[in-house]
Amino acid sequence: MKKILKKNQIIITALAIMIAAAGYISYSDSKLDPVKTSSEKKGTEVTEETADMDSVLQDIESLDEDITEEMAAQSSEEGTETASAEGEIAEMETDISDSSVEAPGEAVLTGASTYMAQARISREQIRSQNKETLLEIINNGELSQEERQSAIDSMVNMTDLVEKEAATELLLEAKGFADVVVNLTGETADIVVPQTEVDDASRAQIEDIVKRKTGVAAENIVITPMSEE
Repeated sequence: MKKILKKNQIIITALAIMIAAAGYISYSDSKLDPVKTSSEKKGTEVTEETADMDSVLQDIESLDEDITEEMAAQSSEEGTETASAEGEIAEMETDISDSSVEAPGEAVLTGASTYMAQARISREQIRSQNKETLLEIINNGELSQEERQSAIDSMVNMTDLVEKEAATELLLEAKGFADVVVNLTGETADIVVPQTEVDDASRAQIEDIVKRKTGVAAENIVITPMSEE
């Protein structure tokens, strides 16, 4: 009987030890599981972060491609605009060159008109200076009456010459002699014509008009063609 009880105690003790061992093992597993779960969680987070980074990199690459395509399109458009502008400039230069070749006489005519206009301006400037001088004499109370009267006579004579010059130029233009400059100096008349040559018929016609409008004798009329230079 005692032997049976002793065996039972041994069995119970063994069972208790086994239960205790099983409990310890279960407790150990429960302590290790959080560590494992944390590691798995960290691994999942790393995987998610890696996926997010890959997505960002893909977006950057896509943006770079868009910028590159936009720059290429802009460069192509600027190149087209530049070529178009250069073509317009070349066309304008060609038009200018063609117009110069088509009408070579226009440049000569323009030069003659400019020369004659400058001659008239020079004539008027001299007349204006002479007029100022005469007015100073006329208005100078310290001069004698004779000196002042002489200045008045010169002023009247100058005014008469100006009127005759204008009338002669107007009539010459009406007869086909445009841009002629008439300069009267006392008893002489200097006539400048824009042509480089004047034939005998034209010369005779000009002299006749000058004589009738100015009263200057034919031998005192000098007709000067414009220099070819």
